[in-house]
Amino acid sequence: MAQCKVPSDWKSSKTILLYKKGDREDFKNYRPICLLSTIYKLFTKIILNSLSRTFDERQPREQAGFRGGYSTIDNIFVLNQLLQKSLEHNLPLCLVFVDYEKAFNSVETNAVLIASKQQGIENNYIKLLSELSNGCSTEITLFHSPLRIPVQKGVRQGDPISPKLFTTCLEMVFRNISWSGGANIDGEWITQLRFADDIVLVSRDTTEAEKMLHELDQQGKKVGLKVNVAKTKFMQSDGLRGTTLRLNDI
Repeated sequence: MAQCKVPSDWKSSKTILLYKKGDREDFKNYRPICLLSTIYKLFTKIILNSLSRTFDERQPREQAGFRGGYSTIDNIFVLNQLLQKSLEHNLPLCLVFVDYEKAFNSVETNAVLIASKQQGIENNYIKLLSELSNGCSTEITLFHSPLRIPVQKGVRQGDPISPKLFTTCLEMVFRNISWSGGANIDGEWITQLRFADDIVLVSRDTTEAEKMLHELDQQGKKVGLKVNVAKTKFMQSDGLRGTTLRLNDI
């Protein structure tokens, strides 16, 4: 660990396909599951135990996913409060439920390392995280023939430290965005709530919501994240009915 080197076997994994439903001949109906070395996962769990507090302390209160002392139920409660106040006081409210395409598999490795350093992770751990992500590959068997595929981006599925690395990278995205407005609850303004990789944008009109979504999309692309337009949903209060929300003219 002091030399920031790990066995090459730890960088190899095996991917299996689990059938979900639908046509068995369609690959879209299978979920890929990555199987990592148990010893490797024990090792990264030890690293996580050392760094977890640093990761968590630098996260804002809006992030409730994969964080000690927080629960996504807290953010659900806040959403309920927003909706109730909007109905009771006839206040305009726009909510955008943002979904990313293959979020954990898409973030750029270099962006994760930069974000971790900005989060206050010491240099020796940054070097170790870089070593753990460098030269990884996975083997998948298709039509009875094994195929080895290099893994060049994303955080590793099934790795104990991956959720923290992802939310750290996402926090770097938000630090590059400056939003004003949003909705007020008990004197505090809220512009967004985070459920790990799922995000809810909060605004008072569709113009503001569209601007926020565009800015988030632009900053997210810098680290490899892409908004899934088909799965991103928009909710608005009755007074704003009839308005639409667009991202990149879609």
